[in-house]
Amino acid sequence: MSNNWLGLIMSAIYIIVVAGLASFCYKKKKFTSEESKSFVHIGLCNWWLVAWIYFDNFIFASVIPALLVILNCCNYRFHFVPGIEATDKSKRHMGSVWYALALLTLSIYFFQNTYYMYIGAIAILTLGYGDGLATLVGEYFGKHKFGVRNKSAEGSFTMLFVTFLIITVLLQYSFPTQQIATLALYISVFATMVELFAPGGTDNFLVPIGVALYTYLLVEAPWFEPMALAITITSVIIFIVMLTKALSPGAAFCSLLMGSAIYILAGPVPYGCLLLFYLTSMVIEHGHKKPLKEKQRNLTQVEEDGLAVLLFAIMYAYTQSEVALIAIFVAIAGATADTWSSGIGYYSKQKVRSILSGKPLPKGESGGVTQLGTLGAFLGALLIATFSLLAPGENIVVRFLLVLGFGFFTSIIDSIFGVFLQAKYYDEAKGVVLEKRPKNMKGIKKISGYQFLTNGMVNFVTVMLSCILCCLLTLLVL
Repeated sequence: MSNNWLGLIMSAIYIIVVAGLASFCYKKKKFTSEESKSFVHIGLCNWWLVAWIYFDNFIFASVIPALLVILNCCNYRFHFVPGIEATDKSKRHMGSVWYALALLTLSIYFFQNTYYMYIGAIAILTLGYGDGLATLVGEYFGKHKFGVRNKSAEGSFTMLFVTFLIITVLLQYSFPTQQIATLALYISVFATMVELFAPGGTDNFLVPIGVALYTYLLVEAPWFEPMALAITITSVIIFIVMLTKALSPGAAFCSLLMGSAIYILAGPVPYGCLLLFYLTSMVIEHGHKKPLKEKQRNLTQVEEDGLAVLLFAIMYAYTQSEVALIAIFVAIAGATADTWSSGIGYYSKQKVRSILSGKPLPKGESGGVTQLGTLGAFLGALLIATFSLLAPGENIVVRFLLVLGFGFFTSIIDSIFGVFLQAKYYDEAKGVVLEKRPKNMKGIKKISGYQFLTNGMVNFVTVMLSCILCCLLTLLVL
């Protein structure tokens, strides 16, 4: 009997034992539903080690995962093996099917490219042990929730720690290098963030496939390491910020993608300035006596604040021009000035007045300014302009003046546009002016501006306008 046929027999025996034990313990009430699922989740990943020993043909290696896809689909539908799927319908998802599909995909590829078998092992053991133990820890000890389904900081820390250990051991024996700890950190942080943000059940596919691709690029493509560094730094920051509830889950995911992209495209100095903008703004707004939902940045706000920066970062990556670099800093300085203006202006004891007419306005209404808020706008632009000096170049003094001037200018024209262009509505029943279009327009009428120009859209338009004007002036000056 060839090793491949023996491998099929051993694989079948192993999987039946794992599933049988989980189901038996669940029926005898030794395991809860979550414990039973985690037992299978962890136990099944060890099949890769069995397959590694016996199979030398990808067709034989793919038989068991292919059967598992079919069986798990049937079990999801008919629930004939208790303890494998969640009993609570609200928690049920096709995670077991995604798991089997991941095994099948990895088997087809890596049993044809056996030199990289250790990458397949890293991918599937990360899913099994990292995600499996994270689920259990989160279930019993997860007190600090992220707001992403039922994910917790305790579960994510478990995922990170267990994954780091697994990767370190496997790399030590399969890919010895002086950078083992660094590579293990990059991969484990990436795996943790994929597990955190992947929609229900799909993490069982996205984690192993993503980890396999990520690991391959790290060990085979030297150009990818700076990208991995960017993703790792951004992930750690986003992880910490999410604990404060300062970002919604959607905003956190968008910030992760956008921040990593800007680091890769524009370098560490623009990235650091963008980080300063977000962190200082969150600190300033933390003391506002507002409901958490109003202080928490949502997806739309992050997109509107960062889109201009991303666009000019792409321009800079292709041109490496000083003009594009200055535009990046102006975009960040403008967003910082505007946010600091409203954030610090919140603490002003003076009356808020229209920037054009000088008439009193309700606190927080667009177009209104105070002396303290105006000072905040100047200081916000000054902060970014100062840090822009860290970027290399021959005209750093000119850059400083342009970033400071146009950053502060952004806040001024944002207030002016807020008066003329931003959509505002009047609630006749409450007698108040609204800046957001309510879902129910009964008793509400639009009193000024254009409907599509929301507060966030005005912010984006004014930042882009400042950047374009700055680019034109820069071309004349430099």
